Amino acid sequence: MKYKGYILLAITILIFSTLEVVTSTLKGIINPLQLTFLRFFIGGFTLLPFVIAKKEELQRKDWLFFLGLGVLNIFISMGALQLSISLGKASTAAILISSNPIFVMIFSALILKEKVTFDKIACIGFGVLGISLIIYKGNSGGDTVVSLLLALLASLTFGLYTVLGKLKSEGISSITMISLSSILGSFFYLPVLIYFKIPLFYIPLDAIIKVLYLGVFLSGIAYITYMEALKVLTASKGAMVFFLKPVIASTLAVIFLNEVLSIKTIIGMLLVLIGILINFVKLHTKTKGSIEASAAE
Repeated sequence: MKYKGYILLAITILIFSTLEVVTSTLKGIINPLQLTFLRFFIGGFTLLPFVIAKKEELQRKDWLFFLGLGVLNIFISMGALQLSISLGKASTAAILISSNPIFVMIFSALILKEKVTFDKIACIGFGVLGISLIIYKGNSGGDTVVSLLLALLASLTFGLYTVLGKLKSEGISSITMISLSSILGSFFYLPVLIYFKIPLFYIPLDAIIKVLYLGVFLSGIAYITYMEALKVLTASKGAMVFFLKPVIASTLAVIFLNEVLSIKTIIGMLLVLIGILINFVKLHTKTKGSIEASAAE
């Protein structure tokens, strides 16, 4: 079952890693806050027919939970990330949001009572160092206290979202949770977009396919595979693959955007892979031991 979880995580992180590549082609075409609104609005409503077909019985407390989850991730976390990028350096914001496994480990220990093990700490150490080398450009200027705090808030709230999502996923389907929380959370962007006179649904023709991809696949399917993976893995283990996001994103940028990898980036990639390998070897050792013990019985 755990290997199924890692396969689902691989699908998740592969789709998540396309975010920067796709959104970079939409700069100057669509407002970042409008794009965030459209992503989750489209993703949520795309999944809604499947939610209706499932006919799950939802209580008032479930709706309140979905509302809170949507506000936490879609409005606060993703909104803070966009504002951080606008007010500071995108590279610093990317480092901090990719470091959300640190907060996942803390919240999962406090809320889910998961153990903090050496392999988790080692994976986080290698991961943070690796993504810092991959993303950081070496220019000390550009960041402000506000931009750093916003990026930190984005990382912290996404970590809390992950843990709370796992907690709820035990009793309700992932597709229902993702769809309804996405729709409810996206509604909170409406007053902001209207106040700043940002168009809600205007999308240039050459950007429609890209926006639909971000909505259906990235904010819909990828979130479902993420929550499904967390059903069979611990929250802290599952979140570790977010360290791979800059690695895959950099590789995709080379393929599709013709970017060149520096030695520093390659070293960073290797450090991230070492951290993930430590995590995987620990999993493989435990699984092998369990199989041998069962065979002996």
